[in-house]
Amino acid sequence: MISAIILAAGEASRMGKLKQLLPWEDSTILGTVIKNIQESELDGQVRVVLGAESERIKEELADYNCQFLTNPDYTRGMFSSVMTGIKNLPINTTGLLFMLADQPLVTTDIYNQLISYFKKEEPLLLVPSYNQRRGHPLIISSTLIPEIYKLGKDGDPEGGLRALLDKYEDDIEYYNVDKEGVIIDLDYYEDYQKYHSDHNS
Repeated sequence: MISAIILAAGEASRMGKLKQLLPWEDSTILGTVIKNIQESELDGQVRVVLGAESERIKEELADYNCQFLTNPDYTRGMFSSVMTGIKNLPINTTGLLFMLADQPLVTTDIYNQLISYFKKEEPLLLVPSYNQRRGHPLIISSTLIPEIYKLGKDGDPEGGLRALLDKYEDDIEYYNVDKEGVIIDLDYYEDYQKYHSDHNS
């Protein structure tokens, strides 16, 4: 069983607005990410890790049938949200799909391709790539959960989960996709305006 962990705790300081709730299609950026995952062949939980303005986001997205977790230490960085997301996972979890909250351009079809490949090939780490650039979501075998805890034991590692990817670089399997959405995140308002207008026109 693969569970999804959507990292959505940030303050979006570079965006200048709470980007999780900016309009996208008939929902919001975060709502679209959740919907695209929920409509995929994912067979485990959808866990959304919140931090900044968590109550407002929960209220806005109350209709989405997912598990909202609050990271009280979100100002320490993204790895603290990873640690929140992996607590008390179902015992039959075989993989963890980590997704960023600001990537609404990742389609359900991409999730399905990655999930299907992971279940068939059972790699330690599966990462999508577009034009030889590493993207999201990444799927990590549950056998590496102790390694994630080990990384977090001494505080948040530099680069977050990248530290795990660096350590197991030789074990990463890359899955090439033909859609650039896997490498596009909406960090700045200009990014949002560009892709929102392209995608919603």
